[in-house]
Amino acid sequence: RAAAEDVAKSLVNSPVNLTARVGGDDRLFGSVTTADIVEAIAAQKGVEIDRKQVQLSEPIKTLGTHLVPVKLHASVEFPVTVEVGAEAVD
Repeated sequence: RAAAEDVAKSLVNSPVNLTARVGGDDRLFGSVTTADIVEAIAAQKGVEIDRKQVQLSEPIKTLGTHLVPVKLHASVEFPVTVEVGAEAVD
């Protein structure tokens, strides 16, 4: 449990940034899934978590800030801030 709380403290204080291709009305082409979030956490924070621990009710389909619940332990659940931005188009 203590290890899960340490991981929670490292993730809760800073947002995870993702970019995605965007169409009209700031809607994403496709969506941001739990696998995308887990990959971004590993790359940006150096923390490996299982995608089943990310409690995303449905994939993210819009730009902006989203609070995503993560449950690492029976008594350690916390929100991770996911910032979804538009991908630069060449």
